[in-house]
Amino acid sequence: MAKPKAFLGIDLGGTKIHVVAIDQDGRVRASGRAATEPKRGYRKVLATIAEVATSVADEGEVRIKDLPAVGIGVPGIVEPRKGRIVMAANLGWSDRDIATDLGELLGSPVVVGNDVNMGALGEMAFGAARGLRTAFAAYVGTGLGGALIVRGKVVNGAHGFAGELGHMPAPFTQRQCGCGHRGCLETSASKTGMMQRIAEGVARGEKCLLPRDGTLKTSAIRKALDAGCPTTMAAVDELAGALAYGLASIGTILDPQAFILGGGVVEGLHERIVPMVAEQMPRHAALYARHAPDLRVAALGDDGVATGAAFAAMQRA
Repeated sequence: MAKPKAFLGIDLGGTKIHVVAIDQDGRVRASGRAATEPKRGYRKVLATIAEVATSVADEGEVRIKDLPAVGIGVPGIVEPRKGRIVMAANLGWSDRDIATDLGELLGSPVVVGNDVNMGALGEMAFGAARGLRTAFAAYVGTGLGGALIVRGKVVNGAHGFAGELGHMPAPFTQRQCGCGHRGCLETSASKTGMMQRIAEGVARGEKCLLPRDGTLKTSAIRKALDAGCPTTMAAVDELAGALAYGLASIGTILDPQAFILGGGVVEGLHERIVPMVAEQMPRHAALYARHAPDLRVAALGDDGVATGAAFAAMQRA
């Protein structure tokens, strides 16, 4: 069987669906996206995924039904071998057989993985983690996800929970997390956590220069920081401090060669956030008082998760 010209990977996020077609060297041949809008329901979201994937496949000059597999990264806990979503808090989904359901729509087998695991897989194959034997990836977006790379492979763990940095207990807040617990690291080190911190500050009468439209765009955060907005600065400080705590904790256990930092918040604000994290990690782990942490910004940017998912499909082939 001839190798396909391209492989498809899907990044299913809380706000967007992003699909890429990559060649054997990881180059993006085609891409497309649509809004997720999870409130429409599981089946309608899957229908949108199939529509975007079909369009991208056409542009990439492949037929989905001829592919050995299509990969998808999902924001939550998954059972990779079964292709099931255990819990995707930011989508409001649980116990969903997405491999079967999406596979029926696409007419191709579907490889399912946690979105950050897929992002780490892409960085390992084509990006910032290439050539490393051990690394930890942390993606800061709507939520906070993590992934372990050991001996050049992404580790899922016995139940698919390996690397779930966002849901480790943390000593920063008692905010409600989407998983049902309170005080998870994600409630501080994520865009959702920032929104909550800003709302709390405004309620206390703090001055805030951000738009009051219920959204929080990275470009608006940058603009507010440049203008010296105290509430935005406090939210970014909280995020960086919480992320430093989480990475230092992981480092004490894993001692990885490098940390790969990605997600929309890091991509848009890495010049400010990454140095703050590096500065604070030694406060939480003696290891980093002796050895400066190697913090690398994810190289694949917005295509990272989808590229990793496509690579997972390529591995299936």
